This record gives sequence, structure tokens and C-alpha cells, in this order.
Amino acid sequence: MTNGAIRFVVYAALGIVIGGLVALLDWITVELALASVLEADLWVQLVLPPIGLLFVTLILRARPGTGSQTSDAYVESFHSGTGAEASTLFPRLLAAFATIGSGGAVGMEGPAVLTGATIGQSLGERLPKVLGERPRLVLLVAGAAAGVAAVFKAPATGVLFAMEAPYRRDISRHGLIPALIAAAASYLTFVAFLGAEPLLSFAPTQVDIQDEIVASLTIGVLAGVVARALARGFNWAKHLDDKWRFRIRFPVAALTMAGSLLLANSLIEEPLTIGLGAEIAASLVVNNEVTLITVIILFVLRALVTGATLGVGGVGGVFIPLVVQGMLLGRAVELIVGAPSTGLYPVIGLAAVLGAAYRTPLAAIMFVAETTGRAEFVIPALIATAIAQSLMGDDSVSSGQRTERQGQLERRLVEPCSVVMLDDLGVIDPDTSLLDIIDKYGDRSESFAVPVGGPEYLGLMVLHDLASAMLEHGPDSTARTAMRELPAVAGDAPAIDAARLMNQHDTAAIAVVDDDDRPIGVISTTSLAGLKTVDLERTSDH
Repeated sequence: MTNGAIRFVVYAALGIVIGGLVALLDWITVELALASVLEADLWVQLVLPPIGLLFVTLILRARPGTGSQTSDAYVESFHSGTGAEASTLFPRLLAAFATIGSGGAVGMEGPAVLTGATIGQSLGERLPKVLGERPRLVLLVAGAAAGVAAVFKAPATGVLFAMEAPYRRDISRHGLIPALIAAAASYLTFVAFLGAEPLLSFAPTQVDIQDEIVASLTIGVLAGVVARALARGFNWAKHLDDKWRFRIRFPVAALTMAGSLLLANSLIEEPLTIGLGAEIAASLVVNNEVTLITVIILFVLRALVTGATLGVGGVGGVFIPLVVQGMLLGRAVELIVGAPSTGLYPVIGLAAVLGAAYRTPLAAIMFVAETTGRAEFVIPALIATAIAQSLMGDDSVSSGQRTERQGQLERRLVEPCSVVMLDDLGVIDPDTSLLDIIDKYGDRSESFAVPVGGPEYLGLMVLHDLASAMLEHGPDSTARTAMRELPAVAGDAPAIDAARLMNQHDTAAIAVVDDDDRPIGVISTTSLAGLKTVDLERTSDH
């Protein structure tokens, strides 16, 4: 079997494994645990979500250092190689079960993407010879695509999401074929266990072209404003542990969840504010008995409980919460303009809010086509999503996204100096003789400069200066007499600072120091350009 055939087998096997695992996770979390909560008495629905978040806190404190708890982990791993480590997968999935299974208002795509990305990355690191160039990155993308394809029963959505999510204004060009194969295999495996019924369903109706135009333009503008506000609010909630202690965050979140559930239940007699909420929202937006003020109140309540869940450290995704917010926004606009209840406005709303907030417009449009059964809404949804996307600026619900793909030098200039530097050169004692320096460094080609320190940084010994220094000061002269008194750059400063110093002092190398001003390496023009031994796969955004 050729390497090409083996790769196809690996991609398909990856999709099958991820599809099976996501099906198991979805069955346990949604079909069993969450379904029981949604059918339970009101008092159970009031107390169980906060209890679930307490378990999440205990789980993650027992396994610290797990990083991002949503699908942000995939984006972080795409750019840095860290965020989807195999050792953190089980506690994160256990925390996701405790969050979503108890009624937390987040989505299943978080644990699904995390599962796929983690398995894909781990497999890629173990099969470098079989998979060719950048196997970790290729299978990371394929795994994430497989996770989304399975959990939403939408293979094309999975592929587009995995390729759009790393950037706000660009798309990844790596892993397309592996992602297609893995997503298809994952989808087929998932539906073999849990069926192929679409996630959302709207009955087909006839829609006038005038309604499509009004809906596209109106919702596009409003969705841009709403998506930007939601992105900022959810990001603020995800980082709330930096501002508020748990003993403050938890009771605030518990009261928010309980109060929102009681109010929602009094309005529509449905627990829209707990769990995924997508099915309840889909039935709500075609119910002509639900008033405009009710829809607006539910929109606010749902946003609050999702923020509360994230603020206490709940593990899950915001894809489905954004879908719910988009449908409610679309229904509100539909009621305001007096349009007939056809599902057009809610579907366009979900595409525009989702695509703009996550900065994944193509995935959002494909999600509409694959999960709602309303392919005729794709064009107006596309227009609305484009408008909403144009109003987002640099905001995104995914905090780890980068703006766009860059060239290698552009990427390295924003990396910390400690990543770009050469760190195996050692440090020259200022009293070392020039002859000893020649004996030690004369045959080394990786750098033409070595820091001088004792232990604080004193200067830079440029090896090209050795001959002239010996002629001027004699063979017994030391590094102190021959070194250049050049400034150094901090290890955590961006590499562009080192480039500026090189330009200012007309030098091709700059020393790097730690917080105690001790030399830890050297940045040269060649290391800055990535022409030396540096792990480019882990330090670039590809």
C-alpha cells in the first residue's frame, strides 16, 4: 500500500474514531443527562445547573493547567501547538458533561471540537513519516472538522468551521482533503448510532423576494451590532476569574440562572434558559402566540445565562448559544416589520449572528443549508452574514483567533524574543581570554555573537572582532576589552524590538536577557528570519 493510500486510511479511521466518541459523549450528556433535567420538576432545574458548575470547579482544580475550556483550545493549538494536549482531554470532557448534562447554557461543539483536535494532534505527532509535512497541524484540522461534523450532523459545516475558525479575516489552507475525509467518516459514524435527523427543522413555505431583501438588509445590520456585543460579553465572562473571586462569581451566576429560568418559565412554560435551547427556540420562533416583548426578554435572559455559565468556568461551546440568539433576533425583527412567520427571519438571524460572532461566515451559511432544511434561505442569509461580518471590526467570540495568515518573517517578528533567539551558546565570562574564546567558538557557525556576563549582562562579543582586538590589545586581552557595549532585549519582548535595536545600533545581533538582566541567548538576523534550528510548526500560525 502506498503512502497516499495509507494516509487516506488514517484520515478515515480518525473520522470513525471521533464520530464514535462524539456520539457516545452526546448520548450520555444530551440524550440521557440533559434530557432528564429538561423533563424534571422545576426545583430540580433550578438547583442542578449550579451544582454542575460546582463539580466543574472541583474537576478543573484537581487538574490545573488545562487552558481554554471551549473550542478556543483548537484555535490556540492551531497557532501555538499547545491547548489540545492529550493529558487534559479526560478532565475537560468530564467537566463538559457536568456543565451541559446539568443544564448549563453552552453547546456540545466545544467538547466535540476538543475531542477531535486532541486526538488528531496526538495522532499526527506519532505518524510524521507516514503523513508527510506538518502532520500535527493537518490532523488537528481534520480532527476538529470531524468533531463539528458529527455533533451537528453537518459534514461540510465541520470542514469549513475548522478552516475558518483560526482567523478572523482569512482561512487556513492546510488540511482540506484530510478534513473532508475525516468529516464524512465522522458524520456517517455518528448518524449510524444516533440517526440523521436534522438539528433544526422549519417547514417549507413560499417567501416573497421583497421579504428576503428586507430580512437580509435589516437583520444584517442588527446582527452585526448584536454579534459584536455578544462576542465582547462572552469573552468578558470567560476571563471573569481574573476579576472576581469564585465566591462572588458563583452566587451571582446561580442567582442569574435561577431568576432567568423562573421568568422564562412564566412566559412560555419552557426551560429555554437551560441546556442547549436550540430545539425550544426553533419551535418558539414559529409560534404566532409569542409576543415581541416576550422574544426580547428571552433573548436577554438567554445571553445572561450563557455568560453566567462561562463566567463560573463552565466547559462547552458558544456555537449553539449564538444560534439561539440569532433565531430570537430574527423573530424579533420579523414581528417588528410584520412579516409572515415563515422561518425566513429566524434562519437569517442565526446565520448572521453565528457567522459574524465566530468570524466563520461560510460555516454559518453551510450550517443553514445542512441543518434547517431550508436551502432557499442560503442567498439572503449570505447577504445578511456579509453585512454583519463587515460591522465586527476586530471583535470575535474566539479570543485566540488571529487576523489573517502572514509570511514567516511577519509571524516571527511578533513572537517573544525567547522563542526566536539562539539559546545554546552559553555566556562568556568577561575575564576569558580571546584565545580561549577562539578555541571554544571558532568552529561554531550557528551564531557570530555571544553574550558576555558575570552574571548580569555586560555586552556582546562579536566573533568577527576577535582578530582586530588581538592586534590592538594583544593575545592576552580578555572579552571585557573586545566586547561591544550594546543594549539587550527582554526575553518576553516581541522580536520586532530586537530588530529595531539592530537597526539603531547597526549590528546583526542583539543579546536577550531575563527579568534579572542575565543573558539567556542571542537574536541574530539569521535566527530572526528563521534560518536556524527553530520549531517553525509550533511557533507559526501557518
